[in-house]
Amino acid sequence: MPQTDRHKERTIPIEFDFYDTLQSLPARDRCSIVLFTCGTATVNINSHYQTVPAPSVLCLSQYDTFSLVNSDNLSAKTFHFDPWYIKACLAFENLDEDIEIDEHYTYDRQMLYMFTKHSGNFQGIFRLTPQQYLHINELMLMIGGETYAQSDGFWTCRIRRMLLQALNCIYDIYMDQRKLHFFELTENTNPATICADYIHANYNREISLETLCKLVNLNRTSLNQRFKEQYQCTCMEYLLRYRLKIAQELLSNTNMKIAEVAENCGFKYDTYFEKQFKHRLGISPAMYRKNPLGYTAFEGNGEIKSISQM
Repeated sequence: MPQTDRHKERTIPIEFDFYDTLQSLPARDRCSIVLFTCGTATVNINSHYQTVPAPSVLCLSQYDTFSLVNSDNLSAKTFHFDPWYIKACLAFENLDEDIEIDEHYTYDRQMLYMFTKHSGNFQGIFRLTPQQYLHINELMLMIGGETYAQSDGFWTCRIRRMLLQALNCIYDIYMDQRKLHFFELTENTNPATICADYIHANYNREISLETLCKLVNLNRTSLNQRFKEQYQCTCMEYLLRYRLKIAQELLSNTNMKIAEVAENCGFKYDTYFEKQFKHRLGISPAMYRKNPLGYTAFEGNGEIKSISQM
């Protein structure tokens, strides 16, 4: 709901959420700055699936479609605003570059394209350096605090000024990444790489081939073909190998019970975990734990050798 100005009889078309669960995006009649402060989220933006790690910024508008696929230890804060809050001539209906507006506000309109012009590999997601994160987070905290405090009659002016500072910062990131061709088709948008990154971040969760296919908009045959070309195995084989590799690390470096290791690596049943471990590595998890230094690390080639055999 818009903020009611307690100093004047008016409503201000802004909202702030310190603990956004991403369940109500996109916001109607709003642009939204979402700052990911912790964890990761896999999202579907305009039928493009992407995994977003913190720290990152997401710029959305009412024109987008959005859903949260899953999240891990996610924390995010969001500021929603109607573009005309910046200036009346920047209402949604005036954001197309073909519409003439006061030339003093053409730069501000260009900044809003980060929210309204999503296509292809650019869906409004920006990964942040620690310095960028600290600056944007500070601005977001001040915007949020002032939104709720309304400390005096000029509170909306201060928020507008801080909003423009945040937009300028994000726009600089956007322009730098465009110069580096960041949004062109690269290894970061390779379907096999995207799925592998998703597996690395979510191996302890239930992952199906259907989930991976939806992530990159490919059918099973096409995705497995891409995977075999890049990793010499299918998607689900890669998932199994990665889980076994993590299991080795847990067996070597923790006192977890075998069942706990299985659960933390994404195996539903410890019996299935033990069966796969022994089948792929040649020894049981219990035997491996007794002498982990006596074996090479499992790298997915289907076998494990003791040091004495090398």
